[in-house]
Amino acid sequence: MKDAQAALYHPVSLNREYLAGKMLEKFSEKYPKTWNNFSMERRVQVREAFLAALRSLEESLATASPAFLIDHARWVQSRFVTGHFPEKFAASFFSVFKDVLSRELPQNYRKNAGAFAGKAVTALKSPPAGTPPGPEDRIPLSPVARSFLRYLLAGERDRAAAVIDKALAAGTPVKEIYTSIFQPVLRETGRLWQLDEATIAQEHFVSSAIHRIMDQRHDRIVAAGGNIRRKKTIVAACAGEELHEIGLRIVADFLEMDGWDVYYTGANTPVKSILDAVKGREAGVVILSITMPSRLPDLRYLVRSLRADADLTPVKIIVGGNPFAIIPDLWKRVGADAVAADAEGAVAAARRLAA
Repeated sequence: MKDAQAALYHPVSLNREYLAGKMLEKFSEKYPKTWNNFSMERRVQVREAFLAALRSLEESLATASPAFLIDHARWVQSRFVTGHFPEKFAASFFSVFKDVLSRELPQNYRKNAGAFAGKAVTALKSPPAGTPPGPEDRIPLSPVARSFLRYLLAGERDRAAAVIDKALAAGTPVKEIYTSIFQPVLRETGRLWQLDEATIAQEHFVSSAIHRIMDQRHDRIVAAGGNIRRKKTIVAACAGEELHEIGLRIVADFLEMDGWDVYYTGANTPVKSILDAVKGREAGVVILSITMPSRLPDLRYLVRSLRADADLTPVKIIVGGNPFAIIPDLWKRVGADAVAADAEGAVAAARRLAA
């Protein structure tokens, strides 16, 4: 059954540099006035946007679904608006994108690519009901979380840490600190960055500071688990060169609070090292995380490597991250045993698989 599911994901690699060049040429021909008014910096931004859209297209083709390209189109539209590009620039951008694909892609990709690009253009015109909140939708924050974020954006890590210590001293459970402060603050920071209301440096500082605060209070995390000890090991790792590890770290801490022995390797760990860790720790469960669709080939390779090792046949694999929210059955396509949407879901999945 797993082999049949795995066959549903076929990695795709396009000549992105060549295609992006053709798209720039086409855009300059089709919209000469707009193009001629662009500075060199803005032209470079457009090129980077075409490359990013092509990466999303690769994963849409790999999954035979337009979902990743549509999700990316909505994201890039908000970036164009924030960046003060001309009105309706996103529609022009994806019109050129679709036109070049219809002429330049190999025949076996052309039909799906054209259809997916068309759906992306349509999605920009009329987002369907139930569309997730966009960057203009502020993330709800409690007064404590708002104060915590304010200090972090100002670079005042010690004062932000004092907010957490005060909440803990008042009896706020560790899990609530994670779910009601850390997670919404991270989401709001990402939203602010997307709107150019926070810099990349601030976004990185917020993530780094939260990670450090979690490290410094790890004894509280262990204590929150009480006397629960499952005597079972989980290896938690990011796939490939994935650097965004804080979501996985939250999951790892929730698992530790649930009594698991968690071997956390974090970001950018080589495949062989992960396999060696699973064997050396005699782990029964592996949880793997990615944040972007472009990391899917790395995750799929890691899953296949785990499945191919005869010593690891009994090991169960849980996956998580934003791509699995965009395509709900994607976990089956990459050959995993379960998917977790959040830390509580990861705990529940681990309990179920290890039963």
